[in-house]
This record gives sequence, structure tokens and C-alpha cells, in this order.
Amino acid sequence: MAKSDWLPAREDELLPWFNNFNTKIPGYAATLDLSPGDLTSVADDSAMVEFAVNGVAIYKAEQREWVDFKNLELYGSPGLPTPGVPTVPVLTPPTVVAPGIIRRTRDLVLRIKAHPNYTEVIGEDLGIIGAEQVGTGLVKPDGRAEALPKHEVRITFVKAGHDGVDVESQRAAETTWTYLAFDGFSPYLDNRPPLVPGQPEERRYRLRYRDNDLPVGEYSDVYVVTTGA
Repeated sequence: MAKSDWLPAREDELLPWFNNFNTKIPGYAATLDLSPGDLTSVADDSAMVEFAVNGVAIYKAEQREWVDFKNLELYGSPGLPTPGVPTVPVLTPPTVVAPGIIRRTRDLVLRIKAHPNYTEVIGEDLGIIGAEQVGTGLVKPDGRAEALPKHEVRITFVKAGHDGVDVESQRAAETTWTYLAFDGFSPYLDNRPPLVPGQPEERRYRLRYRDNDLPVGEYSDVYVVTTGA
């Protein structure tokens, strides 16, 4: 039976994968003839993955805080307390590495698997053996929509190795789909005001993968939420 890719498709799952790989690979350096430069490269790449992925997560959290700040300042009821201006967290960057961490890691794993001393036990320990594939393998986004305060909706999705998703929506009695955006990083935040100010509103969403500016596969299931309820 075919195996799935050993490298996680979700970026939040890359963090524990690289941490495990970086922690355990020095123990196999002699067995697999890995050089000190190989180990340094893995350590630097692992640190950069953590820095870059966490940086995006912080940016998205900061973006939400700024959206709340903007909405309160522009649309909040008079007499509410003056909000504090959001602050921007600062991360200390690790050693800067050349682009191509994923490709570089895949090339190293190919070397490891071609080594005569390589075994499946080593592969399992390093997390470089994919799971057995199950199902039809249809390309269809997996996600969900969650209603937030102030008529906002958060749409989360799994990239599964694709560039990102196109997000489409219907509101209230609409029967045609409206294209909202392409998003390469989950979640997507829909902060449109309701069609009727102050009234609850049903919203429906669907997603479709996009690679190299072309739509891929099927539409997701339709996610239905009610805002302002």
C-alpha cells in the first residue's frame, strides 16, 4: 500500500516535526555519515522554521487585535473607554539561512534513506516514514467556519501542501457565490458588516485549493454560521 508524505503539510505541525528531527539526528550522525555541517544546517533550518511559522501566527493574532481596535474606534458606541493601541511583539531572529528549507530537508532525507546503514527503525525515530494512505485521495479542502463577535467569521483550513485556498461566500438569501479572497495561511477572517446593520445574518462559505494561480480539485463542504445571533 502506498504511503503518504512523511513531511507534515500543515505548517503548525512542521514545528514538532523539525524539533524531533533536529533533536534526534545527531544520534545517527556516525551511523549515517552525517557531517558537522549537516547537523548545523538542520539545527539552523529548524530554528528558522520555528521563527517564521511563529512569526506568522503572531502577525495574525496582531492583525485580529488591530481589527478589533479599528472597529472599536470607527464603529464603537460613543462613551466607551478609549482603547489602548495594540503593541507589536518582537521576535529575535535566529541565524539567517538560505531559502529552500523544505527542499533542503527532503534532499538530506533522500541521502539518509540511500545510506546502507539506514533502517526503518531509524526512519520511524526521525519521522521520515509516511503513514499508510487510506481512502480515495480526492483533493478537497478540509476546514470550518466560526462566528465571532461583531459579525466577524473565522474560516480555518488545512493547506495539505497546496498554495492556499480560494474563499467564496453567500449571505442571507443570496443564491450566487461571491469570491472573497485567496488565502495562503489559515485562518481567513471575514469582517464584512452585515447586509442589515445590527441584524443576525446567515453566512455560507466554501473553499477550493489553488496552486500556481489555478484552482485544484473539488469545493469543500459548505460551512454555515449565523453572525450577530
